[in-house]
Amino acid sequence: MKKILLFFSLILIATLSFYSCEQSQIDPVDPNSNDFVETKPMNKITTPDKVHYCGEEEYCLIAGQHIDAGKVTVGNDDQNLYITVYSKEGFEDKDENVKINVVMDEPTSRPPAGHFPYKATIPAGEKTATFQIPLTDFGINPEEECSSTKLYVLVHADVIADGGGETAWGGCDVLGKPWFAFIDYYTQCCDCWCGFGNDYQSPEKEACLSMMYDSEKYIFWSNKFGFKEFYDTKYPVSLLVNPTMCAPQDKKGTVVDELAMEVGTVYLTSYMEDGKPYVDITYNMFEKYKGFNIQLDLYIGADRIPKYDLDKKEILTDDMHKLYQHKLTPGETSYTFKKIPWLTKEESGDTYIALHAAIGDCPMPSLQNPM
Repeated sequence: MKKILLFFSLILIATLSFYSCEQSQIDPVDPNSNDFVETKPMNKITTPDKVHYCGEEEYCLIAGQHIDAGKVTVGNDDQNLYITVYSKEGFEDKDENVKINVVMDEPTSRPPAGHFPYKATIPAGEKTATFQIPLTDFGINPEEECSSTKLYVLVHADVIADGGGETAWGGCDVLGKPWFAFIDYYTQCCDCWCGFGNDYQSPEKEACLSMMYDSEKYIFWSNKFGFKEFYDTKYPVSLLVNPTMCAPQDKKGTVVDELAMEVGTVYLTSYMEDGKPYVDITYNMFEKYKGFNIQLDLYIGADRIPKYDLDKKEILTDDMHKLYQHKLTPGETSYTFKKIPWLTKEESGDTYIALHAAIGDCPMPSLQNPM
């Protein structure tokens, strides 16, 4: 799958809006805190609704040992851990009213919250905040193959509960004397699908290619079409996910390998306007992918294989070879590339179209020509 993405100019794009909440002070309410502790960076996410979680779990926020004060939500994507603290009545008006620690060993007694490395101040009047911590802080390398890791998350908060100030801990089980609670969370792997469109209705056409570049094998699906094949009509092409093989279906269009999963349908419509040939290409992803990050990539050209710069990881374009791209916003499942010029060699009327999609938390191809 990574090699498919490399061919489409693999560049990881990460866009999150955040600001730093670094501080380093003694916890004035913790008797066990008697020195200064270096605080690690923890970012407060200003748009948590834009985060796509690989996994997410909700836990209790207990105040005064028995008061249901709110909840703590812990989740992760493929780069960061996210901790959302919600207090029903808000937070006390004091500095560093939220302190967080994440450890690999199960706590056996109440740790001094003043020694926690992650600290932030939630303004009085606000009831919730989401914090981002890099997974690398816990020895998890996002570049390696994903595996679930058990983390113990300690959340200490100074909250308003039952009308007064209370100490609260994240977790649903009260433990020890003095009392505390903790959360055990397993990081979750992110879903990722990527694949190409294949015109299974015309099995005699070669769509899939295996190619060698610099001793590396790449799979690239490129369909050959004639302009009149879908003139003024919606011609369907199956969008299939399959990172390993070139013949995912038989001549009847039946998927023969469980890895070759259909994720949507692409419709092509050709037409003439002002004497020039064009094509509209509509991607319709299945509803079950609604809410996922989705990037659509479309190559159209006079040659089956586009030229590319391997060092820059870019497809090279010119008047006869074009690349169009679009990112769906979470919640969208459909997009139409409109009025795409029909590019052909000589007068054959044939062109090559490669339909590609990356779904979920795949490293996305760079946006060379976003639409």
